Amino acid sequence: MENCNSTTNTTASKVSKTSAAPAVSATSPVSESVSAPHFDRTFTLTQQGKETEYGLIEGNSTIVFIKAGMEGSCRGYENKYVRIGRLLHEKHGCSVISASNPLGNLTDFAAEMDLLHAYAEKKNLADFQVYFLGHSNGAALGIINACHFPEIKKLVCINAPLLMNPQLIQGIKNFTGEKMYLVYGSKDPSFDMVKLYSELESEKVEFVRVKNADHNFTGNLDFFIQLPALLFFGDELKCRNVKALQ
Repeated sequence: MENCNSTTNTTASKVSKTSAAPAVSATSPVSESVSAPHFDRTFTLTQQGKETEYGLIEGNSTIVFIKAGMEGSCRGYENKYVRIGRLLHEKHGCSVISASNPLGNLTDFAAEMDLLHAYAEKKNLADFQVYFLGHSNGAALGIINACHFPEIKKLVCINAPLLMNPQLIQGIKNFTGEKMYLVYGSKDPSFDMVKLYSELESEKVEFVRVKNADHNFTGNLDFFIQLPALLFFGDELKCRNVKALQ
């Protein structure tokens, strides 16, 4: 479940020794709020008797697919997924489709990818690519399934529950896209297990550690919103709470 109610000081650092990501100044100005955060439209589809709500922002052939954590809405806490979508659309022209994650719903990932294909066909987006963003259970779904869908080129998977799950391990090993970022806050329950998975790190798979961030990035929502733009496109972070990204 998603909620935030306190303030912390966040420092991000990569597990790997090298990084192409830009440095971040402690005095970086706070980014301006994304104006009028809203989707172009929303719609609902039924999967296995459960309704899944989707939000859509129409754009170019880079489709950002966002999967919320368990019980999360397609908008997210304080419209965080709408704000992420608007930021990516306004800066890079991306299409964005954000999906809720109802409790008790066994997500049909293939059906959701079919939805992306249908959108691309309707908009005549030839040779489209998918950038996946997921949080918690939504992140785990991306890790497990991305290897089966070559159109998924990049993933940012935030605080996926790390158990010694063979499906997660195989999903990481079998990923053939461009880049999979596995992001973990130092206060997330799975953080201590990152070291058990670090041997899976490669040119395609990179772990990102975020100091003082909990499972929901409590108090660091601005950082959470800008993180996909940084990792997908190398955009500069402009957050009050961030010291450095090394």
